[in-house]
Amino acid sequence: MRGPLSIAARLGRRLRRRDEGAMVVEAVLMLPLLIWAFAGSWVFFDAFRAKATNARAAYTIGDALSRESDYITSTYLNSLHSLQQFLVVDGRVPRIRISVFAYDAAQDLYTVRWSKARGTGIPELTDTMLAEIRDELPDMPDRRVATLIETWVDYMPLFDVGLAPFTFEDRAVTQLRFANQLCFSATASLDDRLC
Repeated sequence: MRGPLSIAARLGRRLRRRDEGAMVVEAVLMLPLLIWAFAGSWVFFDAFRAKATNARAAYTIGDALSRESDYITSTYLNSLHSLQQFLVVDGRVPRIRISVFAYDAAQDLYTVRWSKARGTGIPELTDTMLAEIRDELPDMPDRRVATLIETWVDYMPLFDVGLAPFTFEDRAVTQLRFANQLCFSATASLDDRLC
């Protein structure tokens, strides 16, 4: 008669030689990790894509405005907001603020000429707000005018992989190409223009 230790040793040797269920056990252990890695990769890729799209929309709108030599009207601004919605896609609700500012070298000061916003919760840019982002503005010659396009897009991750919902904010500064100033007029006339 054999003792319990020899039975356990024989059973242990038999289990070490048999590996029919090893692949199933490994799959059960690794599948949740693989699914999490795939979902995480998807979310981070989607977040970078949304960020890049928002930035490209800001630069595209800034480039379009830099080529304008006529008045910018409310209708034109609404169409730029529609262009931003088209570029951003994915059902996200974008917001935009278009501002024209100038630099005064004598006072070493950036001043807002005019500012208009489209979308909810975005105020028009003020001189105080412009001073807060001075470090992000380029060096400019005296009395030079430029546009500041600011865009916001809320981002909600598709899966919960540790990335909380947040808002992408991008700024694009573009100097005017064909005119020395860019004027806003609600009626496209000289009477109510802001330059």
